[in-house]
Amino acid sequence: MVLLKKLVLLLCLGSLMSCSGTYHSYADMLKLAFSKTPDVQLPYSFFSEAEHDYLYVKQGEQAQVAMALMFIEQGQFKWVSADRVVLVTEQGRIVRTVGLKNDLLHLTNTASDPLKKQLSSTSTTSWSRIADWQQHEYGYPLRSTFQYGPVETLQFFGQPLDVVPLIENIQYAADANFVRFDDKWQNRFWLDAKTGVVLKSVQTLVPGAEAFEMIFISEVVRQLRRAGVDVAADAV
Repeated sequence: MVLLKKLVLLLCLGSLMSCSGTYHSYADMLKLAFSKTPDVQLPYSFFSEAEHDYLYVKQGEQAQVAMALMFIEQGQFKWVSADRVVLVTEQGRIVRTVGLKNDLLHLTNTASDPLKKQLSSTSTTSWSRIADWQQHEYGYPLRSTFQYGPVETLQFFGQPLDVVPLIENIQYAADANFVRFDDKWQNRFWLDAKTGVVLKSVQTLVPGAEAFEMIFISEVVRQLRRAGVDVAADAV
């Protein structure tokens, strides 16, 4: 995912982008969210005054970029970057992509994702679903088990927030159609300790692929406000 200097308007996103009349307003919004620095880092005041939500994303060793929330449809959050990549999330999990080399086309049974449920910090649960990929990879069964880690603290804008890490162990439930060196991997999610919403995650969509490190930065701002934390306007 490369941060472009100029915003290219979204042209070919099919069903994800059904309201073309919103393009101009989002273009104005998005151009504020990108800088020439290697990693995009915007001040607290930008997010506290923004009318729309933003997401920080870092894929592998590439620079951190900001993605803006374009639509919320049927519980799916559709985030767009300056280079026309779209990530679709449900409760912080990537369930579809547009614009990658091998897009995730579909994920079944997302309603049963434990991220959407209230879990005891001592519980272990599982989740099964099927994934379809762009590169002729259809019907891959996946199975995950989940376990909480101990409460820890993350720093955002120089302020601490208590979070509960949720570790997801993933495995292919059947043989792949081609040779893989590893059929197991991990995702990690950090949930706000009070509300349970996902504030940060590291997600690998398939073994060997570059992980997506994601910070739901607008949600972080809401949690800091809810806690009554006084944050400097220029804090990053």
